[in-house]
Amino acid sequence: MSCLTPELNTSMNDIYKTYPHNPPHYFVPNAIYMVTGSTLYKKRLLTDNKRKFLVLDVLFERAAHWGWNLEAWSILETHYHFIARAPENALTLEKLIRQFHSKSAVELNRLDKTLGRKVWHNYWDTCITHETSYYARLHYVHLNPVKHGLVENAEDYPFCSYRWFLEKADDGFRDTVMNQPIDRVDVFDDFD
Repeated sequence: MSCLTPELNTSMNDIYKTYPHNPPHYFVPNAIYMVTGSTLYKKRLLTDNKRKFLVLDVLFERAAHWGWNLEAWSILETHYHFIARAPENALTLEKLIRQFHSKSAVELNRLDKTLGRKVWHNYWDTCITHETSYYARLHYVHLNPVKHGLVENAEDYPFCSYRWFLEKADDGFRDTVMNQPIDRVDVFDDFD
């Protein structure tokens, strides 16, 4: 199994990490990952712009801190998705998520005056292994607010990467991504 990455100079023991009661996670330097996270019990905790911006800001800050390059993101009322390229030490994904969840939960609880409330339930990460899967998942994350009926045009949703992608991506790459079908993308996204 290989991810979208340069040649590996490491053993399998260096890239797999096991957790009790979970399947092993596959950590590969410079690989591309898709991450999905959910609020506890799928509660609609991110119901206004202030809360969504807060979560998005913490995601950007923690990703930058750990050297993860965000390529797509979508923050919704009950969950988030992001796609990012790992740094040389891909094991930092666990720290990035732990700190992202902790810091955003503290700030959300401060806003809601609910000290100690558990905000986040869990997260799921996937090391993307095929180029077409990468394009399809980018397309999927960019259009996630449309899938969930929040907007008709993802460009109108400020908490996803679609508008940024349209402005920053070169024409060829943008066309490749947005022409990739997403009807067969297998992503945990049962949040309606």
